[in-house]
Amino acid sequence: MKTKFCMVMDFYFSEIQGGAEINAESLVDRFVSQGYDVMKIKSELATVEFLETHKDYVFIFSNFILLPESSKQYAIKNLKYFVYEQDHKYIKSRNPIKYVDFIAPKEERINIDFYSHAIKVMFLTKLSMDVFQSNTELNNLLNLKSSVWRTDELQYFKQICNNEKNNKIAIMNSSNPIKRRSDCINLCKQKGWDYDLIGDRNFKKFMEKMSKYEKFLFLTGHLETCARVVVEAKMLNLKVITNKKLIGAASEDWYSLSGKELIDEMEKISDSMPSKILEALND
Repeated sequence: MKTKFCMVMDFYFSEIQGGAEINAESLVDRFVSQGYDVMKIKSELATVEFLETHKDYVFIFSNFILLPESSKQYAIKNLKYFVYEQDHKYIKSRNPIKYVDFIAPKEERINIDFYSHAIKVMFLTKLSMDVFQSNTELNNLLNLKSSVWRTDELQYFKQICNNEKNNKIAIMNSSNPIKRRSDCINLCKQKGWDYDLIGDRNFKKFMEKMSKYEKFLFLTGHLETCARVVVEAKMLNLKVITNKKLIGAASEDWYSLSGKELIDEMEKISDSMPSKILEALND
């Protein structure tokens, strides 16, 4: 009988349109497309009673800030589980950018016991894995080497990646202070660069808008575990202006690719994720 999985997350993508949410749900879809039974539950509802009832499932804990502490302790003692690490939940501030060499003081480190009992802690990129290991000294680590996309999304990127470019710079119109929208605008003004703020709650419409720009400016106030939107910009043949030392994607060999070559590589990596996780489970 095939292994059954349960993905635990703080919010669904329909509630918060963030990278962690879409990654978790896209990973679910990759498992489902390969014939696996995967259920989803919000972390605040993953009570000890729920976990006990579904003890025969393999759990993947994505964002778990709202997971009851009692549930963490039950998982440590009773469950087979992975942690899908996407936003530095091993540090109280969840942002290692403020520390020298990204290493937080020991008193700032949290959830170490929960991570240490996972079958594997899974990462989006080498940079995020290396920073985690430097802070925790744990070795039960698995680099999945990228964010994950659905096949239909990647096929859509192929349709629009060669759209005519308008010689302007795109800036993501996000009110999230970590995305530093005002700093991006100020830099463009200082440099005399022509720019537009772009955004759309509809993912495909947002990608279509982006595909028409020459460059994508992405400044961040966070150590990006991958920076999904940066990879999307590169798949759409935009030149990316960013600080690569803060971008997880830039630590991977495929970062030099763009356009259809990068799209094909993302399909290959995304499609292989379920088998990599199952291999770790059965190791």
